[in-house]
Amino acid sequence: MFLLVFFNGYCDDPSLEEKLKDHIHFSQDQPNTVGLIKIDDRTSGISEATWLYVKKSLEYYKKTRPAFIILELNTPGGEVFAAQKISDALKEFDTQEGIPTVAFINNWAISAGAMLAYSTRFITAVKDASMGAAEPILMGNTGETKEASEKVNSAIRSDFASRARFYDRNPYIAEGMVDKDIILVQRDGKVIKLNNENEIRTKDPDPDIIVKNKGKLLTFNAEDLLKYNVANLLLLPKKLEPITPEEQEKGQWPARKTLLFQEPFFKTIPNAAIDAYQMDWKTRFFVFLANPIVTSILMLGLMAGIYLEMSFPGATLPATIGFICLFLIVISNLSLQIAGWLEVILLITGLAVLIFDLTILPTFGLLGIIGAILFLAGLAGMMIPGIGSVNFDIDTQSLNAAGIAVLERLAWFSATILLGIVLIMILARFFTPKMTAWSRFVLSGHEQDASQGYIAGVDTAHLPQVGSKGKVMATLRPAGKVVINNVIYDAISPGNFIDKGEDIVVAQLNGSVIIVNKAK
Repeated sequence: MFLLVFFNGYCDDPSLEEKLKDHIHFSQDQPNTVGLIKIDDRTSGISEATWLYVKKSLEYYKKTRPAFIILELNTPGGEVFAAQKISDALKEFDTQEGIPTVAFINNWAISAGAMLAYSTRFITAVKDASMGAAEPILMGNTGETKEASEKVNSAIRSDFASRARFYDRNPYIAEGMVDKDIILVQRDGKVIKLNNENEIRTKDPDPDIIVKNKGKLLTFNAEDLLKYNVANLLLLPKKLEPITPEEQEKGQWPARKTLLFQEPFFKTIPNAAIDAYQMDWKTRFFVFLANPIVTSILMLGLMAGIYLEMSFPGATLPATIGFICLFLIVISNLSLQIAGWLEVILLITGLAVLIFDLTILPTFGLLGIIGAILFLAGLAGMMIPGIGSVNFDIDTQSLNAAGIAVLERLAWFSATILLGIVLIMILARFFTPKMTAWSRFVLSGHEQDASQGYIAGVDTAHLPQVGSKGKVMATLRPAGKVVINNVIYDAISPGNFIDKGEDIVVAQLNGSVIIVNKAK
C-alpha cells in the first residue's frame, strides 16, 4: 500500500530534502534573495497580459539570480496559449538558468493554473488548496459554453501528461484533470489508467482504490495532492509576521514573513529575503494595451481616423489619432511576441501604398486595393496570433487547441471590424456633413482661385439650388470638387465615394456646404 507519514504538513519522503538541496542553492554568509511571481487573478483569468508579466519577471530574475522563484497561484485558469507560453518559459528558466520554481498554490490552481503548477519543479499547497478541472471549454456563437472536441481534448491531455512527466509526476493523474472519461485506480501502490469500468479489481485480497471514476473531472484537494505525489509539501496555517505596506509597495520583505519559510528546509536558508517583481510603468502600460477591449478600441480609433482623413484630406487630427492607435497596436503586439517583423512590414507597406494611392492618384484603383489587402493582412496577423499553429483534422472535423484560440481572436477581430463599419456609417450620416461646414481644413488652399472659376462656398447666394445637376471634377471621398453650370464648387457626398466624371445632383444645402448624390 501507499504509505505516507505527515508531520506538520511535511511529507516524510527521504528523497525530498535531497532534491531540494540538489536544486536550490544558497549562501551561508551572504543575503539570499527569493523571487516571487504572483498570479492571483480569480476574476479575469490567465491571459496574454499575464504572459507579458511573467516574461518580464523572468527577464528581471535572469539578471538578479535569486536562489529560486516562488510562483504563487490563485487562479481559475484562462487562455491555453498564454498558459503554454508561461509554462514553457518556467521550464526553460529552470533547465537553462539553473534557477528552479516552487509553485505555491494559495487556494486555486484550476484549469490553466494546474498547467502552470505542473510546469514547476516543486509544488506546495495551503490546506484549502484545489488543483485540477482542466477540461477545455469552448464558447458558442450565442455565448453558451460547450465541451471541446476530442481532437482538442486529446491535445491538451497530452500536453498535461508531458508536463507532469517532465518532473517525474504521474502523467495519468494529469490526464484525469483534463479528460472526464478516464478511469484511474490505485493498484499495488501505483495510480494506473483503465480502459473501462470492467477492469476495476473489486475483490480481495487487494482491491483497487478508485481515484477517479468515469464521467467526472479530477480535482484534488491539498491532502490528495500530497497523497498522490503531485505536491511535495502541505503548508498548514500559521500566524505570520505581517508584511508592512511599505514592504509591499517596494516588493521586498524578509522571507520569514511567508508561509513557505515556516517549513524545515526553507527555514534553514539564512538571510532569505523576498524580491517580488514589480512591473515598471512600461510593462503596466503594455499589460493594459494587451486587454482585448483596449485593443478593440484602438482598432476603432484607427478605422475612424483613416475614414475622417480620407473625408477631409489635410486634416491633421484624424490622421494623428489613427497613427497613434496603429502605433500602440504594433508596440503592444511586439512586446507580447504575438507579432513578428513580417506583420510589421506588411502593415507599413500596405499603409504606404494606400496613402500614395489616395493622395497622388486621382482614383482608388488596383494599387489601392493591393495596399488595403497588405494592410489588413499585417493587422490581422497581429490581432490573430498562432495562425501558423492551426491544425484541422479532416476525420474528426475539428480544430486543435491553437485553432480554437485563433477562432476566439478572429471573433474579436471580426466583431471590431463590423463595429467600425457601423461607426463609419454613423459618422458619414450625422457627423461628416456638419464637420465640413466649419472645417477650415477641407479642400482649402491656393488652388481655389476665383479667377480660375472656383467658388469657395461662402456666399450662399451664389450656390446652386437643390436639384441642380453637374459632374464630379475631383473624386468625392466623400469630399471633393464638382462642376455645376461651368462653375467649380467644393461639395460632399452623404458618405459614399463618387468617382471623377460621374453625374451628380444637388441633394441638400447645409449652410454653405453643398451635399450631392449620384444622379440616377
